[in-house]
Amino acid sequence: MNNEFVQAENSVFFKQLDICCKKVAREISEKSISEWKNSDYIKLSGLLHRKTKIHLSENTLKRIFGKLKTSTRYYPQKATRDALAQFIGFRDWYEFELLHPVNEKETFATFTAEPDTKPIELKAKNKKFVYFASAFILVVIAFGFCYLFINKDEITNVKLTCLNPEGKSPHSAIFKLNVSGNLPDDPSTFIIDFGDDKTKRSAAANEVVNHYYETPGRYFPILYHKNTPIDTTYVYLQSKGWDIITTMQNDTTRVYPIPRKISIVPDYHVSTKELINAGVDTNKTFFVSFANVRPTHISADNFEFSADIKTSAERPGVRCSQTDIIIYGERAYHSLSIIKPECIAWSFYQFSEMIKKGDKSDLREFGHDLTNGGKVKLRIENQHVVLFIDEKEIFKTTYRQAIGKLMGVKIRFAGIGSFKNFSLADLKTGEKF
Repeated sequence: MNNEFVQAENSVFFKQLDICCKKVAREISEKSISEWKNSDYIKLSGLLHRKTKIHLSENTLKRIFGKLKTSTRYYPQKATRDALAQFIGFRDWYEFELLHPVNEKETFATFTAEPDTKPIELKAKNKKFVYFASAFILVVIAFGFCYLFINKDEITNVKLTCLNPEGKSPHSAIFKLNVSGNLPDDPSTFIIDFGDDKTKRSAAANEVVNHYYETPGRYFPILYHKNTPIDTTYVYLQSKGWDIITTMQNDTTRVYPIPRKISIVPDYHVSTKELINAGVDTNKTFFVSFANVRPTHISADNFEFSADIKTSAERPGVRCSQTDIIIYGERAYHSLSIIKPECIAWSFYQFSEMIKKGDKSDLREFGHDLTNGGKVKLRIENQHVVLFIDEKEIFKTTYRQAIGKLMGVKIRFAGIGSFKNFSLADLKTGEKF
């Protein structure tokens, strides 16, 4: 490896890391990083964990920010860089790198020594010394490069695999860890989050883990090692036309399917009698989902959805009259919650990598009472999002990561809600769902 190339490449990586650290610092303090104290790193550690679910100790942060000096500059593993990038609003480190390119020539210039202004005639033996010294420096730099970028704590030989990722709901998915070589840590440190808000499970090499999915949808399970995400996969469960499934709050042990099919009925609703016959205790909080999950050629980044939606009247267990709209894509999903204005703390939205929750962000745009009905229209064009209610624009945003083809739709209500005049079409091809 050419000596100058190693220096330039190292400088590019650390330049981008420094840019990221400065942006992270500005998120929590007006002080420059050189003025930070131990309490600042403890504060950042807590905020990072709260926002990204990744725990970085204050000592690790000090190494990243250059507070703890070492013989060679510390360059963190990718999962750590992903967390830092996510903290300042990016999906991962790769996206941060793309949007913060560094000019290698300019950066290399800052890492090369200034020429000596005094000309020196090198004799043959001096030239040999220079060549020898250069070769030695090259070896040292190459060793340092390997030390920096092959972090012994980074897990690179463990992958999460689902042996049967596709099917109809309900579905028992079988997961396995693909390990190249030996499992690098205790099995209890590897945890699978199945992506459906149910209990997480630990996983060991050469053992299978079964997980029971009860509702249609496209799920993205994540494998964690000590709270750090290291791999993901997918599970895709299609419906039989429009499926109606009811769930109870705080009960993840079962669901209550409504046997009636509504594939050709224009008014999508259920009655109290149907819920009671299915075993639902309508005096408690329950949710009714209408799911039509199937692959299409419609772009989930260029479409228009609209429906006349009526949320639940106030009843036992239902005061906020919430409706959630979920659009499944190949690589991620869009979702949003429209809720009574007094309940916006429970609202949320996610458009690919853009995620906001009402308990931490001002989401008053999503506070609307639809108990008497209203027309909801969601238009996404080239990853630009616009939401309308009763033909009035109430919200817009953009996201960066395309999610691919549309793989299904789910409309969920707290209590008994209904919708009609459903429409979803590709903005470019005109293909209808």
